[in-house]
Amino acid sequence: MPDRYPLTVAQLRQAKEELSAMLERAEEISRLMAAGYGDSDPKAIRADELHSAIQRLQWELERSAANSADATTA
Repeated sequence: MPDRYPLTVAQLRQAKEELSAMLERAEEISRLMAAGYGDSDPKAIRADELHSAIQRLQWELERSAANSADATTA
């Protein structure tokens, strides 16, 4: 299995920008599904789960970036 390399600064920046855009879209879709089908409809629930998953991925990237920054300053 080939070695893995961390993302470059440019790749991380692009990923964060794209995730932010995805999060906004997922939030809009979640609101639309809830308004159109009701909060308890499976479509609205899945849309909310998508929104939550994108948010968790953003948080994980932020945590790993903070951990990397802490490691380099120590």
